[in-house]
Amino acid sequence: MTRRKFGNKGEVGAERKIIFQVVNLPQIGYTESVANPLEEIERRNRRLTRLVELSVNLNSTLDLDALLQLVTATASELLECEAASILLYDEKQARLFFAAATGSDPKKLAEIPVPLDTSLAGTIFRENRPVVRNDAGQDAGHYSLVSEHVNFHVRSLVGVPMLIKERVIGVLEAVNKREGLFGEQDEAILSVTASHAAIAIGNAQLFREVERSNADLRLAYDATIAGWSRALDLRDHDTEGHTQRVADMTVRLARAFGLGEQAIVQIRRGALLHDMGKLGVPDAILLKPGRLTKAERTVMLRHPQYAYEMLSPIAYLSLALDIPRCHHEKWDGSGYPRGLAGEEIPLAARLFAVVDVWDALSNNRPYRKQWPQEKTLEYIRGQSGNHFDPRVVEVFLRLMREGG
Repeated sequence: MTRRKFGNKGEVGAERKIIFQVVNLPQIGYTESVANPLEEIERRNRRLTRLVELSVNLNSTLDLDALLQLVTATASELLECEAASILLYDEKQARLFFAAATGSDPKKLAEIPVPLDTSLAGTIFRENRPVVRNDAGQDAGHYSLVSEHVNFHVRSLVGVPMLIKERVIGVLEAVNKREGLFGEQDEAILSVTASHAAIAIGNAQLFREVERSNADLRLAYDATIAGWSRALDLRDHDTEGHTQRVADMTVRLARAFGLGEQAIVQIRRGALLHDMGKLGVPDAILLKPGRLTKAERTVMLRHPQYAYEMLSPIAYLSLALDIPRCHHEKWDGSGYPRGLAGEEIPLAARLFAVVDVWDALSNNRPYRKQWPQEKTLEYIRGQSGNHFDPRVVEVFLRLMREGG
C-alpha cells in the first residue's frame, strides 16, 4: 500500500488532495468492483458530509475537551469502528498520552504513558506517516499494556499523524473495523479528519494557554490590590480591617441586588481600593487626632479624585474605578468630589456608600464607640433618599434581617 506524508506543503493542499481521493475512490484502487455502486456513492457522500460538518463544528469552539471528544466520536462513526483515540505529545516527558478516546474509559487510558520507540503510535509520530495494521494484536509494535490496562482487545488499527504546518503534535487512531478490514479509503478519511482536527486543537491549546496566562496575571493583579489595601490599613491603625470588611460586605450586597459575577469582580476590586486616594493625603492631616482645619479638610476631600488620578492609567482597573472615585457622592447631590445626584452616581458606588457607613458606625473609632446594630440600621434607614439610594437601602436592610 502506498504511504502518504502530509504537512510539507501546508494543510490546505493536503486536505484538497485527500478529499479529491475520497471522492474518486474507485480511481485509486480501493476496490476493483463494487457490488452496489449507487450504495457506495451514497456512503461516500455521507462521509464527505460528516467531514464538512466536522470542519464547521471544529471552527465553532475553542473548548479543547469538547474538540477532542468531537474528533474521536466522528472518527469512530466515519470509519465504522469500535473505538478511536487521540494521543498528544508531551514535550516535557518526551512521550505520547491519551487525550481522548471512545470505546474505553478515557481517564484510565490517560494513566498510561505511551513510549515513542516501542509503540505503533510512536512509530506514526516519529516517522510522520500513516500506519494500517489489520493484525495489530500480533504486531511487534503493538503496545499491549494499553489493551491490558483497559481490558480492550485490539484486532486492527489505522493511525495517522496530526500536523500543524510541519510539526507533528500527536496521533489519531481508529481501532477494530466492525466489518472487513481497514484500507486506503479509511486511511484517507482519517487523514482528512486529523488535518482539520490538528489545526483546531492547536488553536484551542493556544487559547487555553492564553487563558491560563491571563488567569495568572489576574491573580497577580488581585494579590497586588490586596497588598495595597493592607498597606492602607496599616497606615491608619484606627481603621485596620475596615477595607476587607467593606469589600466582603459590598460583594454580598451586590449579589443580593442581583448583579452578575463579572460586575461583582470589579466591585470587589473597587472596594479594596476605595481609599487609595488617601496615599495623596499627608500624614499630618490623615492621622491628625483633632478636628481638621478648613484647609486640611479641603485636602482630605480630594482623596477620591486622587484615587482616580492614581488608578485611571492602569487599564486593568478601568472598570473598578467607580467606587474609589464616587463613594462619597450622595443621592441628594450633597456629596463630593463632583456633587453627583441620584442615578448619576454609579451603582457600585451607591452600594458601597451604604456598606461604608454601616461598617464605620458598627466599629470603634478614637472619637466614638461603635453603635448598637439597631441604631446603625435605623440611621441608614433614615438616610434613604438623602445620603443613600432608597432601593439599595431596602436590599441592604433585607439582607441584614436575613442574617447579614
